Amino acid sequence: MEKKALLKRIECAYLPVTDVAASAAWYERVLGLKLRSPIQPGSGAIMIMESGQWLFLLPAPGGNPLHFVTTGWTEDHSPFEMFPICFETDDIRALDSSLRQSGVWMEEAIRDEGGCGLQLDFKDPDGNKFQVWQQPVIVPSKMPTEQWVSS
Repeated sequence: MEKKALLKRIECAYLPVTDVAASAAWYERVLGLKLRSPIQPGSGAIMIMESGQWLFLLPAPGGNPLHFVTTGWTEDHSPFEMFPICFETDDIRALDSSLRQSGVWMEEAIRDEGGCGLQLDFKDPDGNKFQVWQQPVIVPSKMPTEQWVSS
């Protein structure tokens, strides 16, 4: 008998930042997230995504950006700086433009991964690395204009 998965989904994520107020302003301005409540001195900030899920921005003096190196991501097993979180968007082109205007590190161009959609890797001002993807657009096949008529 197979065991039922006991984890349902990721409810929230915790991100290390060096300046909570500056990071919250960046996440609002660049990514369009909403600040849940005013920031209290010495505490973090809660940013709300469109889905209602939360990103906690927590003070991390000295910085400890989210990313790690893996050899399990590329075909040739070469080292790759991995993103621990992949976000979904409905408008990757607008996000690309907003990220470029902010001046953060990001890939040169949006990648079309076919059935895996459009993808883009970027870093926030603290160096936290993320991927964002947009579901592929499925174009319905054209229906024949002829109709079958039974005799």
